[in-house]
Amino acid sequence: MQKPNTKRNIFILLSILCLLLIISIQQSIPQEALKHYQFTIAFDRNKLTSSPYLFLIVLLIAGYSIIIFLGFFNLINFLIHNFKKSLFTFERRNKSLPLSQEGSSQLIFFILFLVFLIYFLQWLVIIFKLKINLIGAVLFFNLIVEISVILLIIKYLKTSYLDFRLNINRVVDTAKKYLTVLPVLVGIIFVNSFVLEKLGIETTNNPAIELFLKIKGGFLFSILMLQIVFFGPLAEELLFRGFIYKLLRKKCSFLVSAISSSLLFAALHRSSQDAFPLVVLAIILCYVYEKTNNIATPILFHIMHNSLNVSFLLLVKILT
Repeated sequence: MQKPNTKRNIFILLSILCLLLIISIQQSIPQEALKHYQFTIAFDRNKLTSSPYLFLIVLLIAGYSIIIFLGFFNLINFLIHNFKKSLFTFERRNKSLPLSQEGSSQLIFFILFLVFLIYFLQWLVIIFKLKINLIGAVLFFNLIVEISVILLIIKYLKTSYLDFRLNINRVVDTAKKYLTVLPVLVGIIFVNSFVLEKLGIETTNNPAIELFLKIKGGFLFSILMLQIVFFGPLAEELLFRGFIYKLLRKKCSFLVSAISSSLLFAALHRSSQDAFPLVVLAIILCYVYEKTNNIATPILFHIMHNSLNVSFLLLVKILT
């Protein structure tokens, strides 16, 4: 008879408690308190028609068009060369997740506890109307959590398991992969927006995008840029692909593991407007990780995706 794992069960119960507390805090924050930090996009017509900004708009549109064209070319080339191949055939990997059930439950608890701390500290600032810059506090808390998640994953899973191999060939290969799926991602964004509009579903923006357009500049904006382009992708890939996906993959098929971890990934971003595109992006990230067995690939892929989005958001920010 198998002996029950007491420590594992304790960490599971603590994780459930953290999750319930997070949900409770989210529901208890009054919406009126957050209105000051919400925004609406209103373009400055003078900037839209002035020569320097008009040239910048044309330049960026031309750049995006070239990238999309190269993406279509890569996608067609990929489909032609893989027409008769099974895209979901993977090589057998002997390397399994180097964590016991107790270790996995312990890691999940620590990460959920960090997320709980973010919400709890934000709740304290809002409820007690503390004279603290809430945007600055949120950025600081997020940065601490992202760095903590990175260090925790590396500590528990070890770099030898994650198999982080990075060189110029890996960067070029990942760029080609990203270009290949970019037209698909763009198409899904348009389809998603069309469906939401037809169904009359109220959309919410990604909180990171709201902060990006809200912050005027300076130190806080630099911190946010670092989070979006570097720390965010690194922490999310180590957590969702390096740990959660691999944890599910121990007992489930690729599709079940990829879809389950991707739904969780989309839920974390709290954006109904981008929910479906985020799920598709996350499944693609699971796919490239499964194919390469190198965590550097989804990390680079994610960094490239966020960097392209940031270039567009910078244009929006300049013109508002």
